Amino acid sequence: MLASYSPRFLPNGLACASVLLAVSVALPARAQTENSTNPMSTVVVEVMDNESGNPISQARLTLQFEDYTGHRSRTRIPKRISYSAKTNAQGRYRFTGIYKGKIHLFVTADRHQSFGKEYDLTEDNQVIQVKLKKPQPLL
Repeated sequence: MLASYSPRFLPNGLACASVLLAVSVALPARAQTENSTNPMSTVVVEVMDNESGNPISQARLTLQFEDYTGHRSRTRIPKRISYSAKTNAQGRYRFTGIYKGKIHLFVTADRHQSFGKEYDLTEDNQVIQVKLKKPQPLL
C-alpha cells in the first residue's frame, strides 16, 4: 500500500504517520495468522500406577506451552504459559485452552517416581496416559 506513495510528496509528519499506521495494522494481522495456524485444543491427562493400572488420585500435574499471540508476538518472543492441577478420583484432569504444538507435561505423586515428557499436541481432545512407577529401593 505505502509503496505507491512517495514521502517526498507528503509533508514530513504525514509520511511518518502513514508508516506508523501501516505497521500498527500489519502486526495484529500477523498475530491473527499465527493464532489461526496454531488453534487451541483440550488435553486430558490420565495418571495410573504402572504395576496395578489403578488410577492415581491427587497426582500433581504441570503443563507448559508457549503462546505466540498477544503483545509479545510483535517481537516473536513467546510467552511461556504454565498450568498446574491435580487429578480427580479417576486419575484424570482436563486442560482446556491449550495451543496445539509442543507441550511439556510434568507429573508427581506420593509414593511414585516423577515423570516429565514433551509431547506434540496435534489433535483436539488429545488424551495422554501416564503410568507412574514405584520408587527404586535405596541400597
